[in-house]
Amino acid sequence: MAAAPLLEPKALELLRMLDRDQPGSFSQFVRMFVHEAPDLVRKMEEAQQTGDLEELGKSAHYLRSAALAMGASQLVEVCHGLEHHDITDLHGQEMADRFNQLRRAVRNALILLLQEVPQI
Repeated sequence: MAAAPLLEPKALELLRMLDRDQPGSFSQFVRMFVHEAPDLVRKMEEAQQTGDLEELGKSAHYLRSAALAMGASQLVEVCHGLEHHDITDLHGQEMADRFNQLRRAVRNALILLLQEVPQI
């Protein structure tokens, strides 16, 4: 059984279709994602450290929505888990593991998206 792609081909196809009507829009969306994703991860880390569950959920939701639009399915899953977490210990090992997954998923998504538009 083949592993699921890290970037959903249908999402990439939809973004490329937008490019036909507005040339450069795909690159612009990728550029925005590349710029915003690390900032959202930092906001989520700060919210976790200060115990701000509302900000953690809000930032995870925003990153999840952006990742969904870009077709980054692994990142969508990780963000969903952080957005709707049931962890009572924000500073425990389970939360640390989720943030490690988040960082890996963001890194993977950024690398793959940048490969899709090498002119960035």
